[in-house]
Amino acid sequence: MDANVRSTVRWTGLASAALGVVLSPVPLADELLLAPVYGLMTLRIAKHHGLAVRRIPWSPIATTTLAGLMARAAVNVTVSYIPGVAAAANAVSAVALTRALGRYIDGVCADPGGARPLTARALFAQIRRASSSAAA
Repeated sequence: MDANVRSTVRWTGLASAALGVVLSPVPLADELLLAPVYGLMTLRIAKHHGLAVRRIPWSPIATTTLAGLMARAAVNVTVSYIPGVAAAANAVSAVALTRALGRYIDGVCADPGGARPLTARALFAQIRRASSSAAA
């Protein structure tokens, strides 16, 4: 991941964390707003790779993003009614998902012809790794 992509992922992570905190009182509301945020991140990463919009492998990216948002929602709903904990969980999981998706999108934009959606197991492993580094 080059410095421009890393910066894009970092700023998207900050924005997604802020959305998670602000929207934590309304369970699952942030997932609705994170989808277009990740779409914008995809456009920025593709631009860093010199990839035209029509050449972005949207289908595998959308499938992977949806899987990530659903996994994130499943985890966050377990703490959604505990004030403070919900905000922290939303922020950390948003950053973790953003980092995992950023790495994935960077890879598929580097090789759009070979783009495949991540399996749930692979995505979970990436989110878990990203959560560990986000919490550190």
